[in-house]
Amino acid sequence: MFALNYINRHSAVFMMLACLFGFAWPDAANAVLAHLPQVLFTLMFFTLLGIPQPKLLRMLSQLGVWRYALLHSFGMTLVFVGAGYLLGIRGDLLLALAAMMATGALFGTPAIVRSIGFSPLYAMALTIASTLVMPAILFINLWLFQTGDVHLDLVLYSKRLLIFIAGPMAISAVVHKLFSEHVLHHVHQQLSKITIILVMAFPFGLVGAYRHFFDVNPAHGVFLLLMGALLCFGLFALNFWIYRKAPIEHAISAAVASGGRNVLLTYTIAAPFVGSEFMLLVGAMQLPIYMLPLLTRWWIRRLERQTVALT
Repeated sequence: MFALNYINRHSAVFMMLACLFGFAWPDAANAVLAHLPQVLFTLMFFTLLGIPQPKLLRMLSQLGVWRYALLHSFGMTLVFVGAGYLLGIRGDLLLALAAMMATGALFGTPAIVRSIGFSPLYAMALTIASTLVMPAILFINLWLFQTGDVHLDLVLYSKRLLIFIAGPMAISAVVHKLFSEHVLHHVHQQLSKITIILVMAFPFGLVGAYRHFFDVNPAHGVFLLLMGALLCFGLFALNFWIYRKAPIEHAISAAVASGGRNVLLTYTIAAPFVGSEFMLLVGAMQLPIYMLPLLTRWWIRRLERQTVALT
């Protein structure tokens, strides 16, 4: 229990370390990659267990959440794919960038937002909305930049939505009916410590292919890392600026949700069409993605100190 408490307190550091460990042991990372769908289901269930479903549904009914979903995919596609094209990016790398921008928010976003110190409710609503909007934007992006025919496995995508969103929501709603909020609050306090460990499986498991490529072509590997960092930090900064007048919790949630993308779901439903660079860019983005919580916590504490100093 002491170890869990320690990891939970320093979760931002451990998420970065998980990425570095995956890079150091790529074969172990690839072994974990095969089990990430099971991890994802458990992560979503544990996270949703701490969110009353009526509150989540009310949040999802707000127009602003769906505006964010369109901004997350369509808006960021225009900005970042357009910038990439103007900078001379072409071929499979541009295709990978287009697929990345269409991708919904990382399912671990609510847990990451909680690790920063905010409620996961708004982040969960943004995650679900951006995931539901994703297929239409993904199809358009792939159709524009893919030279051959494009089709998405929408049957498999629907099954994934049932398994990873509707299923955990339904089970969580039943659990909330059966047990008192007091009991669930106590249980979720303990489970929330485990969710961070589950999140760590993703930066660990997604860097294996990138590491093997890095060994063969380190120069292009470094380029992809720099590109991944620019994408993650650029998405975070741009979305925070767009939501700068919103409550700080909403601004941070929107920024974190935009910086982390649910690439595993995109790859599952569109693997033949995302090009050879997609999983490499995915791996290169893992360290920047999981640096964001640490940098965000440091930045928030700095703002708090400045506020105290001014008062």
